Amino acid sequence: METEAMAEPVGLLENKQNTGYPEVDELKRRLLRSPTDADTWSSLFELVRSLHNEQLLHATFVSVLEKYPGSGHLLAGLVELELSRGNKSSAEVIFNNNLFNVPSVELWQSYLQYVRDNNGQGDGSMESRSTIIDCFKLVLDNVGVDREAGQIWIDYIEFINSAQTHAPYEEQQKTELLRETYQAAVSIPLLKVEEIWKSYDAFENSVDRMGAKQQMSKVSPSYMTARTALREMNRIWDQIKSTQGPHGLPQPPQWSLREVEHLDAWKRCLKWELDNPLRLNEHELQKRVIYTYGQMCMDLWLYPEVWIEFAEYYASIGQQNEALTKLLTASSVLPNSLAVQFAYAEAAEKMKQLETSKQVYETVIATQRTHIEEINAKYSRKLSKLDKKLEKASSKQPAHNEQDSSDSDVDNIGMPQDDASMASDSDTNDGAAFGEDARAKQAEKQAMQLRKAVEQRKDALKQQQSDELADKCEMYTLAWVMYLRYMQRSEGIDAVRQLLKRSRSEPAGYMTHHFYVAAALMEYHVGKRPNVASKLLEHYSKNFSEVPEYIYEYMSYLINSGDDTNARALFERFHSTAAGDTTDMWSMFADFEYNYGDLGAIDKLDRRFIEKFNNESVLTRMATRYSYLNVNCVAVNEFGFPYRKDMQLHSGRNAGQSHNVGSMYEDMAGMDVDAQDYLPSGSDTVPNVGVASVTGRYLDKNQLLAPVMPGRFARPALNMLQEYNPVVEPFVPPESPMTAGSGSMDHRNGPTAFLPSPQFRSLLDQGDVLSYVAACVAAPDTSAFDSQPINPDALLNAIMQFNPGSPTMPSNYRPLCYMPWASRPDHPHQPYSAGNAGYYRNERGGGRSYSSRSQSRGRYSDNEGYRGRYHGNDGHRGGYGHSPRHNLHGVPPHRQPPYSRNPGYPADNRPPYRGHGPRFNARSGYRGRP
Repeated sequence: METEAMAEPVGLLENKQNTGYPEVDELKRRLLRSPTDADTWSSLFELVRSLHNEQLLHATFVSVLEKYPGSGHLLAGLVELELSRGNKSSAEVIFNNNLFNVPSVELWQSYLQYVRDNNGQGDGSMESRSTIIDCFKLVLDNVGVDREAGQIWIDYIEFINSAQTHAPYEEQQKTELLRETYQAAVSIPLLKVEEIWKSYDAFENSVDRMGAKQQMSKVSPSYMTARTALREMNRIWDQIKSTQGPHGLPQPPQWSLREVEHLDAWKRCLKWELDNPLRLNEHELQKRVIYTYGQMCMDLWLYPEVWIEFAEYYASIGQQNEALTKLLTASSVLPNSLAVQFAYAEAAEKMKQLETSKQVYETVIATQRTHIEEINAKYSRKLSKLDKKLEKASSKQPAHNEQDSSDSDVDNIGMPQDDASMASDSDTNDGAAFGEDARAKQAEKQAMQLRKAVEQRKDALKQQQSDELADKCEMYTLAWVMYLRYMQRSEGIDAVRQLLKRSRSEPAGYMTHHFYVAAALMEYHVGKRPNVASKLLEHYSKNFSEVPEYIYEYMSYLINSGDDTNARALFERFHSTAAGDTTDMWSMFADFEYNYGDLGAIDKLDRRFIEKFNNESVLTRMATRYSYLNVNCVAVNEFGFPYRKDMQLHSGRNAGQSHNVGSMYEDMAGMDVDAQDYLPSGSDTVPNVGVASVTGRYLDKNQLLAPVMPGRFARPALNMLQEYNPVVEPFVPPESPMTAGSGSMDHRNGPTAFLPSPQFRSLLDQGDVLSYVAACVAAPDTSAFDSQPINPDALLNAIMQFNPGSPTMPSNYRPLCYMPWASRPDHPHQPYSAGNAGYYRNERGGGRSYSSRSQSRGRYSDNEGYRGRYHGNDGHRGGYGHSPRHNLHGVPPHRQPPYSRNPGYPADNRPPYRGHGPRFNARSGYRGRP
């Protein structure tokens, strides 16, 4: 068994033989086509586990770990499988290869359990307990900061506590070790930190009840910080888990919304750690950040930026070797990632490992060339098969002759179903239904249809090949350009020239024009040889004469180097032969002429511009000519280009273009408006210059209502509108006791002289002043009033009188409509000073009453003579109350302080208020508190 375990395991996908299970073989074929399909892997694991075949399950684990070697869950599962089969050596190999590279709590727990099982759970000798304690320390040192490591801390504490002591010093050592472990655990934001804190509290109280409070107070700040940080971590981790893939297996980024949100959640988690909310020292902070980066790499295994940022962090803290090691691991995980390979090469170059860096570039170039060759070989096979079919279709053999059965899927490509059935039936028809001529015509028709179908299929394959090669050729060219830069930095310009000579042996079409532009510019800027650069660009212009981007770069070089004559000659030579979009080339040449050419050449170029591009006009050319860099005030202020759809300039390099012109028309898309309604009469084309509506249509000048857009908005019926001719009646001042500007008001008779009829008076009795005033304004006719129409000034004054929050009213004034009947001025037992203008009365017992004349302080109530600063009815404290049952703030008696609450009994023994002497209650006169 041990010998078999040491043998190299063979994965399920590497074994070409069938497994004997059709469902497994089908999933295996799907994984061979798409090795990173998480759904297929999940289905395969579920199926294999249900078969209870350990050998097949082991082969499945081996295959999936080759694709996802950083999955701690899968590694822990393989360890469990190996131990169940008795392969301890294989389990140890897994531990040695992955423990320190995969930050997984689950994997470390498997290792801890393995060590405890091998040492009898520590129940034996002191040596075994020491081994287990060392294992606990190793585990906690690596994954102890994980929020899910709380159970490991608890197990460690229980293991320490289970030790038997035989001497006082051993008990003291045990106590110190437990206290140290507890204090370290409660300072970490663990999911079980509160449980550990309660256990620590019980431990300290069991050791020393008097000193427990002191020990707990030392650790309490760290515990509170950890608990607060745990709440923040839980929110972040909830976002990470909610956006994670359905099966937890890393996937190549397709940049879906879920993947972007998942990456952003990890970035927020990392930023939270870097902000150091736990207030750790530098060493502890680096340890937490490195662990978080490791978890991030484990989850985002196939994201290049995660590996690169991890290596950059190592370099930022001065650990260059670890940074290089991390990039080396990333280059093996992502061999096709240019970003990872280039970062690894530059890191090696910084550490003066030039041979390693050079080898990386050579490997990248060879890998990208292999990809191009594989694409060409794949499509060459497909096209050769189609060519053979085309040759057969072009031969004069009858269509009903015997053909190879393997070609039957191509014979009927693109044929109608009727013709395909006729082709199959032609072998059985004996000529009774068709004569020789009919069969010949039918065969010729089938051959023509087949040729047409094959040609269409070939065109489609060639287009697919071109699309795939375009991307791969750009990657191949970029690898050469990066290699060119490296050679210039490390070996000088002579090495660049040797590399350029070597590139000439590359197959045609593999490399784009970017490499030759980079080589020429390097000769100009580094080699200081402009003649060589010009010759290189001129030489390769023959190969890329139809590429406008190359002509643009060539022309830009000539203009920047001051070769105006050759720049104009180059434009005249290639402006008509270049394929594709030549707008940038024309725009750059126009900008050159506008700045440095004469007026005659500018006029000729503008006319050619207008003839070349349909969306150009005299106005657009003038707007571009009268601008410089980003100064385009003429186009914006005088021509209004940002607001005119027809005046948008066609080129992004034109100075007059506004970047926000098209945004105002986005909401107009999809409207059902006929374009012909907005064209000038007798015109089928859109002119170069016209009057633009807000829909972007071109209008005739007489169509003034077109911008209203009848398809979206309804036009008003102007003929249905009626003129408004109000009847103005002369104003008659009201005869009221209260007039505009008056400072006095009869509370009993004033309001009824100008307010609505008594049917609205109930609102005042209920205290609803706003509804009362609204009833005044909204009265349907004058019959609802007792007298003449309301004077606006008088009504405003009335509102001021009835509004307690008015700035002109004293704070202790209580309106009549808010008073109960017993406190109303017109009550027979409540005399009040109506003669004093501006006199505002309190309720019974109210003490602060002011007169607008004398401003005298009314210290006693009006009828009984008791001191009126406090309410004097039954001993309740009234303050400046408005009713016998409530104080100023509306607090009922049962919620007021019990100061002399019962009549006739003295209050509490609190001293009297300073400067006021004794207080008496209202009825009995006994001394008491107000």
